[in-house]
Amino acid sequence: MATLRKRIEWLERSLAPAPGSASDPYEDMKSLALKRLSTEDLLVLIDATGQGKQECEWTERELAAVKALSCAFEQEVQRAGYGSVKEFQAFCRGGH
Repeated sequence: MATLRKRIEWLERSLAPAPGSASDPYEDMKSLALKRLSTEDLLVLIDATGQGKQECEWTERELAAVKALSCAFEQEVQRAGYGSVKEFQAFCRGGH
């Protein structure tokens, strides 16, 4: 269980903005989406990113974890009041 905790902490640190830097809305949204994932999906994503696999090399389980993250991200975007991920991305690029 300690290994799982360390891996999750590593994932959170890798997604956190640098100390003293301005908060990035996209990173904040991604962090919220990651919190919605199951432990299993988190572990699969950590392993897949740690192996440096290309998308064409992903297993069906890895693809499912990526899809879960994508769906969670979309749900968080909608909860924040944006109509779509595209609208949120335009906001992040300064198109608001």
